[in-house]
Amino acid sequence: MKLKKYIVFFLSLLLFASCANRGIGPQGGPKDSIPPVPLHSEPEIGALQFHGKRIEVTFNEYIQLDNVASNLIMSPPQQTPPDVKARGKKLIVQFQDSLRDSTTYTLDFGDAVCDYHEKVPLHGFSFYFSTGDEIDTLETTGQVYDAETLNPVKGIVVGIQDNLADSAFTTMPFVRIAKTDSAGFFRIGNIHPGTYRLYAIDDLSRDNRLTVGESLAFMDQTLTIKDEGPAPLTTNPLTPNPSSDSIPPDSLFTDTISLDSIALNKQFAKPVVTKSVLFLFKEEQQRLYLQRTGRDEQHRITFAFSSPPDSVMAWRVMKPSEIDTTKNDSAWIDPTPYIYTQYSLKGDTVNLWLTDSIAITQDSIFLEAKYRRTDSVYNLEWYTDTLRAIWRAPKLTAKMREMAERRNRNRRLDLRTNARRDFDIFDTLYIACATPLASIEPDSFHVSERSEAGLAPIPFIIAPYDTLPMKLQIIADFQPGKSYELQIDSAGLHDVYGTTHIRGTYPLDVKSLADYSTLRVKLNPFEPKARIQVLNSQDKVLRELPAVPEGAFFEYLKPDTYYLRLYLDENGDGKWTTGNWAEKRQPEPVFYFPEKIQTKSNWDFEEEWDYNAVPQTSSKPAAIRKVGGKTK
Repeated sequence: MKLKKYIVFFLSLLLFASCANRGIGPQGGPKDSIPPVPLHSEPEIGALQFHGKRIEVTFNEYIQLDNVASNLIMSPPQQTPPDVKARGKKLIVQFQDSLRDSTTYTLDFGDAVCDYHEKVPLHGFSFYFSTGDEIDTLETTGQVYDAETLNPVKGIVVGIQDNLADSAFTTMPFVRIAKTDSAGFFRIGNIHPGTYRLYAIDDLSRDNRLTVGESLAFMDQTLTIKDEGPAPLTTNPLTPNPSSDSIPPDSLFTDTISLDSIALNKQFAKPVVTKSVLFLFKEEQQRLYLQRTGRDEQHRITFAFSSPPDSVMAWRVMKPSEIDTTKNDSAWIDPTPYIYTQYSLKGDTVNLWLTDSIAITQDSIFLEAKYRRTDSVYNLEWYTDTLRAIWRAPKLTAKMREMAERRNRNRRLDLRTNARRDFDIFDTLYIACATPLASIEPDSFHVSERSEAGLAPIPFIIAPYDTLPMKLQIIADFQPGKSYELQIDSAGLHDVYGTTHIRGTYPLDVKSLADYSTLRVKLNPFEPKARIQVLNSQDKVLRELPAVPEGAFFEYLKPDTYYLRLYLDENGDGKWTTGNWAEKRQPEPVFYFPEKIQTKSNWDFEEEWDYNAVPQTSSKPAAIRKVGGKTK
């Protein structure tokens, strides 16, 4: 009996030790990085005369699906997308619409199929079949770039249309489609021989045709796709083929199991590969509507439009009886004569500054506004709207309220300026305040040059910057390397609420010429339509000049890294012009200088540029090229 107890005790110790030391034993091996492998399917991939409603693909492991709605591309597209599910090791596709006769269908799953445990995707998995007696095996490939920045664009629907009429682009879904990857690459497979039109859209409406407001691209010429005769297929049907000529070097499709590689080992085909380049653009049409009516401050009402309107908004304050018929207007005072209207520089924001004390204290002010807005097909129309501007006072404690009232009693007009010790030569000196100005005393402004001998006054001009104004420009002949001083006497400015300011002194030191560099860009051969842009490292335009035979001369560049871009100003309007589908006009061509330019202080640089020496789509430097929405 004692021996039996010892044995039980000894086994318990061993069990406890094994549980307490789990970290010492095997840890489950390395993380799985191998995607699922398709083993067989019903029907077989590449099946002929298939008229069923269901497809099953069995994999070597349990699978899950990731974002099928975005990944799955069915070609030709169906009005109702198929129902796709993962059950154990099976991928099940249930069709909701009828299939066309004598048609090759392709289902490109993108990265939707993943292994169950680590979610490793099977990149570019495709399945196809035919409802007729043969499989169409032709294909076309290419890339889509943003027309203005030459960045490859991801997630764009590219389609072909066998109806060559222009109206088919907007009225009929594509015959076959594909979607671009993060390198802008697309491949439309299983095409029947014929002549097509090639298009691209961002397809916000998901109807596989151009809808108003969507970005688009189109080829000027038709695309003829024909069979060049049989050729042996030499690739392993389940082995990726990243060296295929149909895949560009910068494409992310490097471990793809494609429909051709799996099924075409049963037949021979020589697909025609046409590499097309499409430039995606957004037409100048913009939706115009009133985006927001706000009253962020008690004395200011703001109207924000979605884009700059083509006309000025008309408005009036409504009487109480217009809102509530039971109310009397006898005690009502129209605050309109005491309201200042301010428009932003683009005209897309309108501020109403209330100066009438009764209007300011009202919680709600109703206005009738007349403005232009676009309808569903982007036609502009006049619209009359009733708007309510509500002021919701913040909840304050008695102490906080007392402090706020004290601040209001002692409020001064706060002046801001860009005067500083390292003032750029090309800058304009300004004075700004937070409320509209009602009066300006020019005699209260003094601009002087500062030297060892003291202050010497210099001539200057005061110019309003905006409509009310709230910002003033001080224009003077400031010289490089010299020091100046701006003085504003007290009470030189008053805002619409009668508030003024105290005396202010603002020193200003202009940078010397030695702090800058110059850049001359000479085109060889010269192109008179070209306009040259200097860009920063974020691909933003800093300067722009027209090309001239002696070279566009950019002065006062700070020591920094720059890039160059040019566009051909075909219509001569001095700005880059996008395309237009109704006019069948492509966007103006854009080219990048293939190298960065590093400037230094007090240096003069000159670049000779043959913008045709490097292919247009390869010219953009990698440092500012964005791939799939991120900088490469």
